[in-house]
Amino acid sequence: MSPLLTAPVEAPPSPPERPGYFAVAWATFLGYFYTLIVALPVVLAAAYVGVTFNDVTDSMGRGVFYRYDVWSWAAEACVGLLAVGLTALMVGHQLRTRTSWEVTFGAAFLTLLVTGYAPVLALTPLYGATGIVSLALAAIVLRWRAAPSGAEPRTVLGQVPPRFRRPVAIAVAVAVPLMVAYVLGYAATHPLRFDAQSTYKRAYERDPGAIERYSFTIRDLGSAGATELAVVRAEGSPALQLERAGVVNLSWRGGDRGRLMPLDTLVPGSSPDRITLELRQGALCPELVGRLDAVWIRYTVLGMRHEQRIPLVDGPSVRCR
Repeated sequence: MSPLLTAPVEAPPSPPERPGYFAVAWATFLGYFYTLIVALPVVLAAAYVGVTFNDVTDSMGRGVFYRYDVWSWAAEACVGLLAVGLTALMVGHQLRTRTSWEVTFGAAFLTLLVTGYAPVLALTPLYGATGIVSLALAAIVLRWRAAPSGAEPRTVLGQVPPRFRRPVAIAVAVAVPLMVAYVLGYAATHPLRFDAQSTYKRAYERDPGAIERYSFTIRDLGSAGATELAVVRAEGSPALQLERAGVVNLSWRGGDRGRLMPLDTLVPGSSPDRITLELRQGALCPELVGRLDAVWIRYTVLGMRHEQRIPLVDGPSVRCR
């Protein structure tokens, strides 16, 4: 009897070589770039209906909104989470197609959120990091967490344990539209921005009890128009205390020191006459320089009454010492 012949067992194919840092960084950058392309139509559509996320006033810094209460932080969080989620999808796709290695959506999401390499950075721990630093950190972490891709790439939902896939899919389908609606609603009802491009820094010498005036400009970036404007309070050093606010009547004798007229209506897409604050120097001036940090403006938009905190970029100050 002839011996039993068996076919030789082929060794499984070896996994592809781990990609280099440059390859991972390039895939991460392309994912960020394609995120901006995908998000551009959404931003343009929002601008068409009067909700803009483009800061034309040089007063926002990182992020989309002024952040000062729960509602504004919630709106910023919604924008940030949506942006990071979309970027994580794009980065994962680019990494898989260009290197044959992949990371899970959760790992990509957390990496981009912590390192700050996403279109919105206001929520990240590395708030002040530059884009290059964030990109380098993201590439290092993603390369460390990457694993060889299988024959078929796993979908985002396929990375969820089977028993949790249905509730996760329902949660995402409900949460994403609600977050988008909340962001658009908040942006439409909080359209005021401090115009740092046409407002100048003012510094006063110490003179307790003296009355000073500081003028600034705000813009309405929405489409509905804000009416019944009023400056209701100010924040900052006790060296500068708000007495009243209004618009200077330039036709009244006295020029810049003319009579203050009440605030009224802010025309959509434009700015009103310069708002003037009448400030009294207080008896206390504990800091080296006492500054007025922000004002709160109350207004009516879309039939609703709102208050918005407007930070003063390089606002008025008093040299205390």
